[in-house]
Amino acid sequence: MRKLGLGLLFALLTASAGCNDHQTLALPEAGVNDSGPPIDVGMSFADTGIGFSDLSILRVVPDHGPFVGGNVAVLRGAGFTADATVSFGTHEVQGADHTLIDSRRLQVVVPAGSVGLVDVSVRVGSTTFTLPHGYTYDAISVDPDRGSVAGGTFVNIVGSGTAFAAGDTVLFGRTPCTGVTIVSPERITCHSPAMSAGTVDVTVVSAADSSETTAVQAFDYYDTSDPVSGGLGGGPANGTINVTAFNSGDGSPVPGAFVIVGEDTTTPYQGLTDSMGQISFSGPDLVGQHTVHITKHCFERTSFVAFDAQDVTAFLVPWRALICGEGSMGPPGRGRNAAFIEGDLRFPVDLEHGQNPWDVLPPTREGWIRVAYVYTTQLNIVQNGGLGHDDSPNPDPGLGGATPRVEATDMPPNGHLGWPYRILARPAGLAVYALAGLENTMTGAFIPYMMGVTRNVLVGPGEDLGNIDILLDIPLDHSVVAELGALPAQVNGEPDRFYMRAVMDLGGEGVIVRQMPGHLDPNTGLDYDFDTIRRRDGTNHEFRFVAEPALEGTLGDGRYQIIAGYSGAYEGPPYTVVLPRGITSVDDPVQLPAFLGVPNATAPAQGERIPADRVLRWAETGGAPADFHLVLMTGGDGNPAWRMFVRGDQSSTPIPDLSTIPMVEDISSGQLVWAVYSITIPGFDFDTLTYNYLNEGYWSAYSYNYFIAEI
Repeated sequence: MRKLGLGLLFALLTASAGCNDHQTLALPEAGVNDSGPPIDVGMSFADTGIGFSDLSILRVVPDHGPFVGGNVAVLRGAGFTADATVSFGTHEVQGADHTLIDSRRLQVVVPAGSVGLVDVSVRVGSTTFTLPHGYTYDAISVDPDRGSVAGGTFVNIVGSGTAFAAGDTVLFGRTPCTGVTIVSPERITCHSPAMSAGTVDVTVVSAADSSETTAVQAFDYYDTSDPVSGGLGGGPANGTINVTAFNSGDGSPVPGAFVIVGEDTTTPYQGLTDSMGQISFSGPDLVGQHTVHITKHCFERTSFVAFDAQDVTAFLVPWRALICGEGSMGPPGRGRNAAFIEGDLRFPVDLEHGQNPWDVLPPTREGWIRVAYVYTTQLNIVQNGGLGHDDSPNPDPGLGGATPRVEATDMPPNGHLGWPYRILARPAGLAVYALAGLENTMTGAFIPYMMGVTRNVLVGPGEDLGNIDILLDIPLDHSVVAELGALPAQVNGEPDRFYMRAVMDLGGEGVIVRQMPGHLDPNTGLDYDFDTIRRRDGTNHEFRFVAEPALEGTLGDGRYQIIAGYSGAYEGPPYTVVLPRGITSVDDPVQLPAFLGVPNATAPAQGERIPADRVLRWAETGGAPADFHLVLMTGGDGNPAWRMFVRGDQSSTPIPDLSTIPMVEDISSGQLVWAVYSITIPGFDFDTLTYNYLNEGYWSAYSYNYFIAEI
């Protein structure tokens, strides 16, 4: 499922998630209060930076955030330049994550950090200024961190060093969150309660001792559509529909975009967005479900189909085309730095009695040696192909002269209590783990028998972190067993094969995905992957992942996740995937949920011309129902042609011909490629859809197929 399907999805979705390949005007993230004139006025005003010229930080806005980092903050002060470098505690901000607004304001993406207060420093040339206790890392992270005043937003709460347990409650302000599920000691899910517009604290209250863990001002309630994540909101349409269009590349308004309610080109509900990218329609018949289309030259068209909401905020994806002024990517900006982590591998044996610590592994035989490999947790379950995508993949741990592979010797090298390793790693809060086993010296085949994990490792950009020892004390003698749920019908004999992966979720530290990049399995020719099963035959509904660790000791708070796919040839479309999480069952079978049906084009059929009514239609091949559909199209010129968000109970979408409207063009003629994603999300409400929901991390299941047509 890593062929055209994902290539098309993520090529077209990247910009909608806020990707910005150019150095453009820096716009502070919505909700960050950094107002104040950027000019010198000859006087100084405390706490504003106005009138100061020497390098200084007066405050950080906001002055707190999640321990996982990744949030945007603005430093207010003076003397900032484009070359300024910021640190939170001992961890520097990545070079590419600095954006100079003006000499008084510097926007940064906060790195991960240890819970509690840290100093914030800025360096320009040889001058450094430090604001003591300028920032607080909260013990919990709330994702998403905003939602509608109507409530019902599905929220993930991830903790650091927490011990969430059954009976714990979650408060937004002082109002309980509903549908609380304790996924693990470091993860809770729930649905936000209804609330007035504004920002509230999020608190987890322990059932055991009534202690509270609070993230201050961690969740924003909005009373229209989400100003940052876009989509639908504002409550049911009641005679008014407000539409706002933004450029997904740089966040700027899109003036002059043509907007129409429905497909009747004679409707009075049509017009161009103003200088702020906005247009409003009012009329007594604007109630109930409606469809809105938004189009402008050099942008992908966007439609919201069969929604009932007052406010629509669309992020229009710009074409990367010379005709649109997007032919050059501009000069390179500041880059990113990885980090190094090093330490010793140790075993739970007494060296004084002469036992070789590696004897916890089976004895070697001719052609085999004892070795260990060291890796870190990943940000997400999906990465580097497979059935998904990760915007922050782990670097190769062996780059930069690192030594992630450790061969057994009778005794540790001089000066070491164990066997030394050194790896290249992404800068983050993570866990470091090692797999020890037997390796064939001729074929490279590797069989793991023991595992070690060191938790709560925090490393910053460019940092060289030492003394991270790993104790290899976890036998790999358990299994995780998954049993297939109901399968949908096939289309022309597909899907016809299975792909399953089991990984371990460690909450805010990421997931353990036991792959070995660059280390080829002689049987498959692919990178070693100990937690993936590929199989054509589904008669035996049981899939058994072996050599797994028990959820105890260091991994006592871990939870397994499974990504299970039923696909076509080469794991490509058509396919359908389920993503169960929070699995604690080891050695006992886990029943997977039913798969979604696979989209199958009915009009036009594969290769045919689009119908005269210009409505695309598809049918699901049985299976569980979807919450919404995402339809993506590319035109004959190869540019992104259309993106449509369609209510789950609909199986069609119009592509109106708007070429009779002045300055509005139809889809370019020729071959049209259109793809349908059917998606389910826990607690989802289509009328409050946001662009956040394009992230697979929210999905519990999805299916995909693509088709060719002529236009």
